[in-house]
Amino acid sequence: MQIHYFYEGGDGMKGKRFLVLLGVFSVVLCLFITHALAGTLQDVKARGKLLAGVKTDFPPFGFVDEKGVNKGFDVDIAKALAKELFGKEEAVEFVGVTSGNRIAFLTTNKIDIILASMTITEERKKVIDYSIPYFMSGHLILVHKDSKIEKYQDLAGKKVSTTQGSTGDIVIGELVPTAQRVKFQHNSEALQALKDRRVEAFVQDDVLLLDLQKRNPELKIVGWPPFRPAPYGLGVRKGDKEWLEFVDATLTKMKKSGEYQKLWDKWFGEARTMLLKLE
Repeated sequence: MQIHYFYEGGDGMKGKRFLVLLGVFSVVLCLFITHALAGTLQDVKARGKLLAGVKTDFPPFGFVDEKGVNKGFDVDIAKALAKELFGKEEAVEFVGVTSGNRIAFLTTNKIDIILASMTITEERKKVIDYSIPYFMSGHLILVHKDSKIEKYQDLAGKKVSTTQGSTGDIVIGELVPTAQRVKFQHNSEALQALKDRRVEAFVQDDVLLLDLQKRNPELKIVGWPPFRPAPYGLGVRKGDKEWLEFVDATLTKMKKSGEYQKLWDKWFGEARTMLLKLE
């Protein structure tokens, strides 16, 4: 369809220049709309690799080993997505994220998907879309072995380390408003504050604290059973339907084939009796 513009008494050269600029603008606009409509799935395929936002300090979901290699349950799921897309699990680039910046990294297109032990919440659903649940987690409390803290109610009036942007921070703020939350960007910092006795407790997801306690025998876990349990989901951009359908289909395929259970046993086998089950 052609649109003709007529100028009465105007400069002919200016009119032609305007039409040229309008044509250029139309081409750019069409390219932008085409890119927007293509969605993440087409972008990933065109790029030839998946950009996966994973944690680097949240074992066994996401961490970096002594050789600098990304490892963990979420990392292996990202590899499974890459294999489904390209036939090889190496077609993925891992981008380190934290609880505080993972959503911003997604919405600003720095990553294609969040695979970062992210609890599904109604507040986050306003900004991003979630995959089907793939893990169930609750919250526990890490303290020194000589601590008298036994349950979350005992945190009233005490200094508690949390991770900024985590549900652990939100939950303690709701359940124990008088607790003095000391927020850290990284779990390693929150743990160190506890080890240095700058705080009296560290509240985080059960699966992380179980791993940290195993590495730090001078500490113990209290607060059983895990409180405020909720499922984890993979995060995608709001309204990115085709990409979300692909992610959900891949997770479903992994569960039916037994691959999901194989990964679950690989990363959580030792703690199977202490973790919540995803129904």
